[in-house]
Amino acid sequence: MNDLVKSYYALPTARERSLFLAKRASAAELGAEERETLDLLSRLLSARFGERPERRQTVSDRFLTAFMDLRVTYARDSGFLSRGKQKKEVLRAFAALLLPDFLIEPISESPRFPALLCAEWRDFADTLFRSCLRDPAYRSRVFGLVPVPEEMIVRRLHEELHQIMTELPARFSLQRESSVLRTVMEESLSALTAS
Repeated sequence: MNDLVKSYYALPTARERSLFLAKRASAAELGAEERETLDLLSRLLSARFGERPERRQTVSDRFLTAFMDLRVTYARDSGFLSRGKQKKEVLRAFAALLLPDFLIEPISESPRFPALLCAEWRDFADTLFRSCLRDPAYRSRVFGLVPVPEEMIVRRLHEELHQIMTELPARFSLQRESSVLRTVMEESLSALTAS
């Protein structure tokens, strides 16, 4: 990952990232490769946080929303009558997560786009797992009264990731299509818990 992309993902908020991209794009000495990278990052930012995140105080993360939707879909009973509805929910969430096989129209045909998409997924996964590890409600059980050791939290995160990104897609034979995102998230969780 080059310095531009590292600097971009080092910024903690969508607003800061949007301002960073605008500032870099206004520089006169940009090369074609850097201009393309800025354009691709801008497209990913819009797809994940909506149009013009620099103007809003609170910005919703569409990736996080889609992942939580998958979590709810997994937990719901998958009886025969609800399978069609569940599959639609899974397909909608996978499209929101920008899985290429589920998009009506690709975001970019650039050969550099898949690497940047993986970087965006890695940032999302890192944000998700860090928030789970910090959240007191996630770190406890019995109505928040009994704290849970960190090893159990890590095991719980691994189990949830397996359920949502392996078992749920398997219900609808979508394992291959979701495998890249699953791998990125597994690597991110392993790297986070190893440090």
